[in-house]
Amino acid sequence: MANRRGNGEGSITKVRENLWMGRVMIGYKSDGKPNRKSIYGKTRKEVQDKLVALLNEINTGTYVEPTKITLIQWLQDWLKKYKSIKLKPLTYDLYEILIQTSIKSEIGNILLKDLRPAHIQGFYNTKYSDGYSPSTIRKFHAVLRGALEQAVRNNLIPQNPALHVELPSMEPKVIKAFTLEEQKRFEECARKYQYYPAFIVALDTGLRMSELLALRWDDIDLVNGYVVVNKNLVFVKDRENDTGKNVFVVQNTTKTKSGNRKIPLTQRALKLLKELKLKQVSKSDIVFCNKKGSYILKRNFQRTFYNIIKQVGIPKCGVHTLRHTFATRLFERGVPEKTISDLLGHSSISFTLDTYTHVLPDTKQDAIKVLDEIYHCCN
Repeated sequence: MANRRGNGEGSITKVRENLWMGRVMIGYKSDGKPNRKSIYGKTRKEVQDKLVALLNEINTGTYVEPTKITLIQWLQDWLKKYKSIKLKPLTYDLYEILIQTSIKSEIGNILLKDLRPAHIQGFYNTKYSDGYSPSTIRKFHAVLRGALEQAVRNNLIPQNPALHVELPSMEPKVIKAFTLEEQKRFEECARKYQYYPAFIVALDTGLRMSELLALRWDDIDLVNGYVVVNKNLVFVKDRENDTGKNVFVVQNTTKTKSGNRKIPLTQRALKLLKELKLKQVSKSDIVFCNKKGSYILKRNFQRTFYNIIKQVGIPKCGVHTLRHTFATRLFERGVPEKTISDLLGHSSISFTLDTYTHVLPDTKQDAIKVLDEIYHCCN
């Protein structure tokens, strides 16, 4: 009686009082031997129900063999095996930091098979309560969602628990651009610093800092007066030599596909660049270099920027303000949105309009004036 089976339920055996065991073959092992799974319960009915559910998963292809791998072990494996050849170095560093400094300590020890949406939701809620921005939480989500989706494809888990969580609403970005008066104060003060030509080129081209500092002289046509943007400079971990130190990496790609662009230079920017090339002691191929002819550290460039705005009484803002100021001046002068979007290297005009909606001219009054003129002519 101990080995009697119900229809299609595998084998069920009574081990002892209040303990039943069910056995079912779920496939074959790598050595060709049958792979059998055991299920336990207090009653025959309990074990039978579990076997029926298991057989249903096997027959529908949704069964996943349980694993003892933890979330942090999988994240580290996923990052190294699946993302090292796909992500840009700076993004790879960011993912590694997010995994090692936050996810690991909060939910990293949970077994991958036991991870539920509630664990991930709780992690996001805690981070939000701790003051993390919605944007940063979305970065955590990008890591977890991507890694867990790969775990599903690898048959480590049946479904992705990161798909069933709620993210905090994104807050509108506050764009800071210099007013004309602030820009004048900034430029006057910046004259006494070595990075003055770089600041002016940034203000007159709208280049991102990583694009600006990556410029080489063969990117600039001093005769026809334009700059070609096709690369950016990042400071990332030296993974090739595994030194643990950071190194400069020039990526022959821009932030977006439309980031590759050709920008005409203003007369003052062109004049400053010609003077800079003549005065450059190091004779480096790098346009904005340090005294040794190598790339400028991002933090040194930022530090100089912060010193200048502090001296002239401009509220604290980032170097990206120079790019926003470029765009704002063009919008103020009525330059077409498509042209501005192209110059900035944005992926779409809609992104440009959403970013700079606060500086767009209010056309509603002009529209009503058109109607007034029509009706006035008719009366």
